[in-house]
Amino acid sequence: MPFRISKESKKWFENIHGKKSNGIKIGFDIDFDILYYCFIAGISMRNKSDLAHSETNETVEYFPGRFKEKGKLLVALFLSAELNELGVDMKQRDLVNEEISKLVSPNTQSYLSDLGMREFNKYVYGGFNVLLDWFDDRPRSLETFLLNFKNELDKALNSS
Repeated sequence: MPFRISKESKKWFENIHGKKSNGIKIGFDIDFDILYYCFIAGISMRNKSDLAHSETNETVEYFPGRFKEKGKLLVALFLSAELNELGVDMKQRDLVNEEISKLVSPNTQSYLSDLGMREFNKYVYGGFNVLLDWFDDRPRSLETFLLNFKNELDKALNSS
């Protein structure tokens, strides 16, 4: 099962996705860049949302490029949020193992089971909603987006 992003989020990021100036990349290279920032916003704010399959685009079934090294960290953030949402006490080892085994699969490139991927993607969709709350308008430049993203994330995390 692949990672997915909302069609609306892809359109929202169109000014900083795949852009070049004089042959130099000045924006996101791949759709997974969009997915990453949506996921970080969603997981940080514990905001999940569900979308119909028709409202999303498939990306990849693995952590591509520079995200490959960070894949296990992203899965760990996801697992921590899910266990927290389920109210699982980390001292209950059997329950922790049972819940984690539902969400992960060592046989996939993403390390996630089908259920895990569906729930991971819900943070991506919910994260886009967070970005819509954080920003008055869609991003026009990568530099401005990154600066504003960090500022909004810091504000949100410091207030919780």
